[in-house]
Amino acid sequence: MGGTGEYRGMKNRGLYAVITGDIVGSSKLTASQRGHLLSVLKSSFHALKNIMIDGIRAPFEIHRGDSFQGVLSKPEAALRVAIAIRTCLRHGFETKQRRHALDARIAVGIGQIDFLPAGRGSEGDGSAFRRSGQTLDAMKGDQRLIIRTPWQEFDAEFDTACALLDALINRWSSEQAQAILGQIRGLTQEKAAREFGVSQPAVRQRLKSAGGWAIEALCRRYEQVICEKRSLQAYNKRQ
Repeated sequence: MGGTGEYRGMKNRGLYAVITGDIVGSSKLTASQRGHLLSVLKSSFHALKNIMIDGIRAPFEIHRGDSFQGVLSKPEAALRVAIAIRTCLRHGFETKQRRHALDARIAVGIGQIDFLPAGRGSEGDGSAFRRSGQTLDAMKGDQRLIIRTPWQEFDAEFDTACALLDALINRWSSEQAQAILGQIRGLTQEKAAREFGVSQPAVRQRLKSAGGWAIEALCRRYEQVICEKRSLQAYNKRQ
């Protein structure tokens, strides 16, 4: 580690996930709403620390009030993290109409990191950073989540999956988003009910109507493929 506090020589140390995002429609918020937005974002990042005790390589930082970025040392967790951020926004920033709920564009870049300043993901570089930043810049229309990796067949599969996920999330109420976040946090329905101040059947119904089973299946599929790719990469390096 040099005098600037940079971790160098990281290119061959495996795969990382860089998550870059910005808030959709934030320019239309009032000053007080923007203050609340900042509070909700910080709360979502605090929740991520509890979900991923040892998987955050560089903590999430907020830039210009409506953009954010973080680095994960466990890329297999990136999809759950992206969904968690969006559920926090949808639940923490309530609106009368679901179609006006707050949301974020999020680009996940999977790859290597060439260097990473200590604790400052915003100054890092490498293929994971480039994939994430360039993908976010290219997002159009109603796209809210895209994952880019070194593997074209993976990207093609999850382009479709993420499009369907976006359509599902767009229909969530604040209560449904809260239930999904509880599921991602690993809460049982009973524990979630106590924390949310509702009955266990109410939590079960919210998860069912939000497609909780489908969210879990998608996350497990993503984790399976990423872990297989990481294992294959590690095997190839040993040969």
